[in-house]
Amino acid sequence: MSWDLVKECTVAIISTDGNIFGTGFFISSEGHLLTCAHVVEDAGGHEKIRVNGQPVDLIYLGSRSHDDFAVLQLFDYQGSSVPLSINFQPMDRFLSIGYGRPDFPKGASIDGNITDINPQSVFGNLPMLRLRIKANSQNVQRGYSGSPVFDAENQRVIGIIAAYDNTEGALAVPLSTVQDKWVNLDKFMNLQPFVPPIEANKSARVFISYRSQDPDLSLAQYFYESFKASGHDAFMAGESIQLGEKWTQRIDRELEQCDYFLLLLSPKSATSEMVIEEVRRAKELADLRPEKKPVILPIRVQFPMNSPLNYDLRGHLSQIQQREWKSSADTAKILEEVLNLLAREDSNNHPETDQTEDFSVIPTLQPSNITSTECFALPLPVAEPEIPGGKVDLASKFYVERSPIEERCYENIVKPGSLIRIKAPRQMGKTSLMARILHKASQADCLTVPLTFQLADSKVFQDLDKLLRWFCAVVGRRLKVSNKLKDYWDDIFGSKDNCTVYFEDYLLKEINQPLVLGLDEVDRVFEHSEIAADFFGLLRAWHEQSKSTDIWKKLRLVVVHSTEVYIPMNMHQSPFNVGLPVELREFNCEQILDLARRHGLNWDSIQVNKLTNMVGGHPYLVRVALYRIARQDTTLDQILNIAPTESSLYCDHLRRHLWDLEQHPDIATAMNRVVSNTKAVRLNSIECFKLLSMGLIKVQGNDVTPRCNLYRHYFSDRLRI
Repeated sequence: MSWDLVKECTVAIISTDGNIFGTGFFISSEGHLLTCAHVVEDAGGHEKIRVNGQPVDLIYLGSRSHDDFAVLQLFDYQGSSVPLSINFQPMDRFLSIGYGRPDFPKGASIDGNITDINPQSVFGNLPMLRLRIKANSQNVQRGYSGSPVFDAENQRVIGIIAAYDNTEGALAVPLSTVQDKWVNLDKFMNLQPFVPPIEANKSARVFISYRSQDPDLSLAQYFYESFKASGHDAFMAGESIQLGEKWTQRIDRELEQCDYFLLLLSPKSATSEMVIEEVRRAKELADLRPEKKPVILPIRVQFPMNSPLNYDLRGHLSQIQQREWKSSADTAKILEEVLNLLAREDSNNHPETDQTEDFSVIPTLQPSNITSTECFALPLPVAEPEIPGGKVDLASKFYVERSPIEERCYENIVKPGSLIRIKAPRQMGKTSLMARILHKASQADCLTVPLTFQLADSKVFQDLDKLLRWFCAVVGRRLKVSNKLKDYWDDIFGSKDNCTVYFEDYLLKEINQPLVLGLDEVDRVFEHSEIAADFFGLLRAWHEQSKSTDIWKKLRLVVVHSTEVYIPMNMHQSPFNVGLPVELREFNCEQILDLARRHGLNWDSIQVNKLTNMVGGHPYLVRVALYRIARQDTTLDQILNIAPTESSLYCDHLRRHLWDLEQHPDIATAMNRVVSNTKAVRLNSIECFKLLSMGLIKVQGNDVTPRCNLYRHYFSDRLRI
């Protein structure tokens, strides 16, 4: 319905003599209309413009060489307006409609992708959206100026087409620029990211997440049948997905529509990448919805409460109450509790959190209500791999040092004002290394604060002020000092100055020891280009101040991210070209041989070469194989014979990657190009960034290849077009 609404609200900008000069779209029910400044100028001024045959007033006129947008108003307008947002992701699909072709008098549609946002010299170096058009027949031409850029992923208009771009297709003014220049836009903005609405239903919709092995499977089946018998709509993949149905699309749809997410958490499912990804997506949806749906209901299946969760699950479930199923004697009691919850009259609303005997989600504490007496321990990054029964804690004999990386980090972290940047794709050991750096710092009498951006709710990233308030509050909480944001936050000075003063005049002065901040998962900030440059510029400024200011010498930073930053940043403001760079690489043959022997395996170079021919030196893939072989669950030859299939020990890992790829068709197409070619291929910067972040490719000069043969074989079959 949203795209139909955008088309309904998009109109031609016509001069008094009947010529079409461009396009515009209504952003308010009072008749406010956005178009390009050069459209108004080319038409001879707003006095000579007609919209729907009526004259318009000029509310704002920018400059065609700096902020190429204009706000017009059509009085006595009685119609709808488009939904607006400043949020988008590179490679999101966009749609547009414009009045540039006489053969389409009602407007011609455009389909393509948002490639990135970069400063453009012809627009005074203001950031502009770059758009790639899918078909040559849809090329942007005269008359399309002022057309809306509708993000099909978040169902919002995010920009205004302003110019043709010979290299991609079009350039567009982002609504963030309109918001900066015309303050009245805020009252028409819906800053919440789009989340598919939950359909009204008298019965509750329950998504059951489980591992297809007993006792998980039998318990899931019992709950599924009981929910259905009670009149509720239950989803269980093994029962609900039909033969031939695309499981990734069905799971996405069910997650978006469910009221409750019943998580059967056993020792095996707790290490399942698919289960972890389902939990992450369910929590993300709940964070974005005012009704906080789906409500996550975790049940530990023969998995004691004191058994540690891996790093990812601990972050997702840290604020959620759990139940424990020890044997079939617990089934009836837990089922009764869940059914009572589903049967509540207000089952379509978030359950009250004061019902301590029921499952409930503890409200996320925002900076405004954090006090020094509240005790909420954030999960520590203690380096747990995603393999059954294993964790690379500080004392583990399975941690592989990649000399001289550790020694250099340990030497650097004790230096005043130090900055360490750890870069590697997923599952390469970044968090393991950060945990050891922080441990070494604590031994040197430093205070340490591990902070993962995975913990931040999605709304924290809506604007810089929210992010910096959250950042200050969380660091203060970990230092066990009172929250004094109200005393130090003054809107007249701006968020970055407020945050700096909060650290300089309060947090750093309250402590008598050096402070080491370990910032993990900072890739989440990269995804929000409108705040990323400012946030990372702030970290760079603090690092520079440590060279001349004593108070800032107390602060040391460890920044962990997956790959290169794809946001445009001033090299003099970026923290990613200063400090100690650390790039974690794959294990070499000697390290794998040593690790195999630590697992009690009497291997030589022959077995190591067999394994690396399939999975390379990828730390996670290597450790999964060694663990299962050491447990005598399988043999090396058995693993290799079925490795890239749905029957292998890697199937969960591979399916999770496939699920991610299918959310972004352009990235999936790029990956298909990589695995379909025997030689290295060239990708654009965004495609390369995304696939590197996922850990699916490796770089050779300016070109890329699959990270390992496991990925080549699996994805060449699954992504075949």
